Amino acid sequence: MRRKDGLFQRGTKYLFKYKNSAGNWQTYYTGETDREKALQIKKDFLANPQQKPPQSKMSMGNWKLSECIMWWNSFRAARISKTTDNSERYRLQHLQKLLGDVKLKQISSTDLDNYVTRRLEQGIGNDSINKEVRLWSMILRKAKLWRQLEDDYKPLRVATSDVGQALTREQLQHLAEVAATNPAWEGCFYGSVLAANTGVRGCEIKRLRIGVVDLERKQIRILRKVSKTDASARFIELNGDACEAVARLLLRARSLGATEPEHYLMPKNLSRISHGTHKGERGYDPNQHQEMWDSAWRSLTEAAGFPGLRFHDLRHSFCTAMIERGISVGVVQSIIGHMSAKMVLHYTHVASGVTRRAVELLDAEPLLAPTLTQPSKATEALLPKTLIQ
Repeated sequence: MRRKDGLFQRGTKYLFKYKNSAGNWQTYYTGETDREKALQIKKDFLANPQQKPPQSKMSMGNWKLSECIMWWNSFRAARISKTTDNSERYRLQHLQKLLGDVKLKQISSTDLDNYVTRRLEQGIGNDSINKEVRLWSMILRKAKLWRQLEDDYKPLRVATSDVGQALTREQLQHLAEVAATNPAWEGCFYGSVLAANTGVRGCEIKRLRIGVVDLERKQIRILRKVSKTDASARFIELNGDACEAVARLLLRARSLGATEPEHYLMPKNLSRISHGTHKGERGYDPNQHQEMWDSAWRSLTEAAGFPGLRFHDLRHSFCTAMIERGISVGVVQSIIGHMSAKMVLHYTHVASGVTRRAVELLDAEPLLAPTLTQPSKATEALLPKTLIQ
């Protein structure tokens, strides 16, 4: 029996027909083999009739970049998480802005090189640019166009170490002084103070709800995505700076309409939404959390004289500050959560100097006279002969 949901198959993939603004029927390619997922894509599309999808996948090289972006977003929606989906939508927009709404088959290797150059001039990091081009290469592969560009394109070199730069407390104080000069930097700056004093990740700060903040106990709870209970929570102790930053974020959240425990500490700015059902709206939604502060962070760090500083580097600043003050790597790891093997090795090396200075404090009250450990013939008698040569 034929279903009346308007879907039909071409091969194994589902499609549906719709009327465009001129009243003509066109075909939308969902890219899905699962009927339920294809039906959801149809519902999402019909909820936004102002968007025009490409005509068919067979002529993909003739699609304009705006059409490619729209198809890719619908194609990927059921395959990736909401966070990844938002990241991809953000990365896809830049190529169209720099090249214009050209056809996909018109993109040349020279265009890609010029695009990379322009993004570098805008202060975008190598890794971010590589991710943007890699995403477009996935679309070009779907259109069978990437092979002719692949040999001429070389990704930018990215450092393999995941240990970033660490700011001193004096540098962080300077950042605070600069941030105070522009209210537009308020949200990301208070988040940066929290990160620099707790080691909490930027994505964790953005997802904090008002209910996880306990200023009386000077704690916040970091909940896992899959759990809303304290069973798997990580409790973060707050020092004076972190408490002040959280208190100011609470006041800011209240002024933006976030008053309930389940509301987000950093509500989403609806005017920044460039796609979906909330496009064109104004104000803040406390039931959605802020997802991006790239522009504010970039302008703040450049104004402070720290171009290229990543928000994630504040996590390294915290770790370094703790270890330089004698806190063990194990304790720091328990505070910040996951730490990669490279980070453990790096901070163990930092900690060795702290440990040396700590044990040498006992030299103020020696138990033995240093007769055998001073440079002398007696010292040479203690060493293997192979080391004396």
